[in-house]
Amino acid sequence: MFFDFSLLQPLGWRHFFFRQLTLEQLERYTPARVVNLERNAVRADTGGGSFPVTLCSRLLFPDDPIARPTVGDWLLVEPGTNRAVERLERSSLIHRLRPGESSDSQAIAANVDRLLVVAALTREFNLHRIERYLVIAAQAGVTPLVVLSKADLCPDPAAVAGEVSRRLRGAGDVVALDLLRDSARDALGAWLDAGTTLALVGSSGVGKSTLLNNLAGIRRQATGATREDDDKGRHTTSSRSLHRLPGELCLIDVPGLREVGLPPVAGGVARRFAHIEALAPECRFADCTHQGEPGCAVRAAVQAGGLTADELDHYLRLQAEEAANTRRREQRSRQQDKAFGKMVRATLRAKRERQGR
Repeated sequence: MFFDFSLLQPLGWRHFFFRQLTLEQLERYTPARVVNLERNAVRADTGGGSFPVTLCSRLLFPDDPIARPTVGDWLLVEPGTNRAVERLERSSLIHRLRPGESSDSQAIAANVDRLLVVAALTREFNLHRIERYLVIAAQAGVTPLVVLSKADLCPDPAAVAGEVSRRLRGAGDVVALDLLRDSARDALGAWLDAGTTLALVGSSGVGKSTLLNNLAGIRRQATGATREDDDKGRHTTSSRSLHRLPGELCLIDVPGLREVGLPPVAGGVARRFAHIEALAPECRFADCTHQGEPGCAVRAAVQAGGLTADELDHYLRLQAEEAANTRRREQRSRQQDKAFGKMVRATLRAKRERQGR
């Protein structure tokens, strides 16, 4: 079977995915990218428009929930039946702790190149919430870009952008925009390379759908107003979806996230706060917690003005949260392994008893 792979390039197809295919897979299946996910309904695209896809049982019920296909994933689809039989290895994955009491991760978007974090310059502006997204981006190995929307409602948007930029410390960029008047494509042009996939995240009402429409040049998503009493918005995006934009861009629009729990995987906080991690070896004690021990190089940096007290405090809180989530996940994994081993032993014991009769 011959397939024109040039049709996939506007969807973000690249050599990283092509080299995963075997000759048999090239002959039997067609690569398709997941462009919409709502509950168990999956739609994919091969370059000619989206169509419904049926997931095989192995993809629908994987051992690890994080392995289940999400928006942005590449699937191998059987022509004629539209049945997905394989998910290709991901180049990146944006995920968070699943809301509630779960210790599992929830996949948000796959194979993302840049994370667009949208925050409105209103009373609801929260630097710590932005920093949570930056940890998630660091965990995924994705470059963040912070878009400060509703700049017309802020007396000094440049000052706020400068504050956020200082917290980023070169790990990404910050742009303040009035999305109803400014051209997002002009302002963000340096980050909009052909073939790039961006994921759009933020709270409800911050202007994500307005930003999508601005970049597309046409109305792709409905937009809604925020409540006047608290500046909070309602969900105008109800499902995760991938939109193809002019210039061979892909943008994954994610419904507003109420909770931004850190994924139960170690490393994101350390990568995000690498400048603090670099100071730790200079502390007098190897097990210094940076919370009052003598000879602490991190506290010394705060006193010298190279680090703010708020930045250090948030780092310590995020570090503790990540460690707790990771421990909970590992504990649950051990419990599952123990339960599985118990089941196997019981099955073998019953089999021996039947054979001994």
